[in-house]
Amino acid sequence: MGKTISVLNSSSWTLGVKFVERGVSLAIYIMLARFLSVEEFGVVAFAMLFLEFITVIISSGVKDFILTRKEVNNIFIDTCTFSVVLVSILVSLIFYLVMDLFFINKSDLMQDVFKVLLFLPAISSFNIVQTALLQRNFSFKSLSLRNLLSTLVAGIISVYCAFDDYGAWALVIYQYCKVIIDTIILQVIVKYRPGLTFSFTYFKECYKFSIPLLGSEIMNFWSTRMMDLFVSIIHGAGSLAILNISRKFTRLIQQLSLTSLRPVVLSYASKSANKSKAFAKFISYITFMIAPVLIAIGVYAEFYVTTIFGQQWEPAVSIVEILSFTAIAQCLSWYFGLILISQGKNILLFKLNVIFISAFILTGLLCYKLDFYEYIAVQAVVINLISIYKIYFLVRHEYMLFSDFKDYIVPSIFSCIIFVCSSLFFRKFLELNFYDSEWISIALSILFSLVGFVLSSIISMLSFRVFSKDIKDNLFKAVLKQKRRV
Repeated sequence: MGKTISVLNSSSWTLGVKFVERGVSLAIYIMLARFLSVEEFGVVAFAMLFLEFITVIISSGVKDFILTRKEVNNIFIDTCTFSVVLVSILVSLIFYLVMDLFFINKSDLMQDVFKVLLFLPAISSFNIVQTALLQRNFSFKSLSLRNLLSTLVAGIISVYCAFDDYGAWALVIYQYCKVIIDTIILQVIVKYRPGLTFSFTYFKECYKFSIPLLGSEIMNFWSTRMMDLFVSIIHGAGSLAILNISRKFTRLIQQLSLTSLRPVVLSYASKSANKSKAFAKFISYITFMIAPVLIAIGVYAEFYVTTIFGQQWEPAVSIVEILSFTAIAQCLSWYFGLILISQGKNILLFKLNVIFISAFILTGLLCYKLDFYEYIAVQAVVINLISIYKIYFLVRHEYMLFSDFKDYIVPSIFSCIIFVCSSLFFRKFLELNFYDSEWISIALSILFSLVGFVLSSIISMLSFRVFSKDIKDNLFKAVLKQKRRV
């Protein structure tokens, strides 16, 4: 019982600190965006795209291997540490040797930045094993505070460097400071010093466990980065920077809501006697609550992007607006994989993911002659089509019953459509510009978003009886539970 309370306490700490850390990270990101040019931002963004891919290759499966092992000893830890470090050095060396393939016709600055950043994986590789050891002991509080501290210190240093005209190197300094501070803190917390022991038996066990997961992790990575890759290669680093700025708020909302709820959704729905209804409810509530936020980010983009990030990011406004058209579809299909996993259809999920990623690759190849904005518009259409197909597939094969889809998901879609209409109406009012302050526009955008959400919610609940009853019952249970705690 004590252990359970400790885990719950650590989890609440993790969630709370994560919100604070994301807020600090966003503030730093905004200040750097205001100080740096579009090209400088894009240079580091392009280099980091490949650095993140290297990290995926290095860490795939190793952390899970440590977490799932019943017992660990010094020899085992030393073996995992040396394995990860050696593999990181090897992979970085390979990327250094073939970097001309990725940086052909790119600027000298971009190549220099990538060469310098190639040392990062070797440093961060020490953190993989130590982070896993802390997670084994449920030390989520220490991990969360470490991340917050390293983000804050590295952010202050990098913002000063950006203010002092370091340009793209300010972002490089941020990455190094964060990783080095993370490593130092982990050394102090874990109190582990690598020995000189190495076991080939543990080494083979580790990579026998890890390699099968590598393909899946690589596919997951590029499924979320495919647009970044094509934009950077075809349209340049500046366009990649604009794309990153365009998705900053959207990704923040997704990370704090949709991604954070994944383990909760899978755990609850998998244990439910009626998986179809359980997943339909989760998808319905997610779409009902989160999709309007993502829609509002796009509808009111022209009133906040340049005010917050700076005038040089005005081209991002159109991209934010285009991508907001995918908000409803992405919320509806976000837990598609979890539904199949809960049914034990892992192989089917793998095959479908291959098809979906192939569709994005093919789209990118066919659109190489289009300009940046046209390419994003086409990708938005493809995202919507694939998302719609995912929902159709679930209903068609009865992983989700049509009756549950009709009772719970249709009302959420209807509510989002009403929200879109009201938001477009309110935007017309904002465009009249009766005031001088840009911050008033932002405040009114937030106010109109809240009014639009309340309006769409009321209309939806009046129009759909089952949906309305379920929400009222859940609200009543939540209030009753809260009163019992008090």
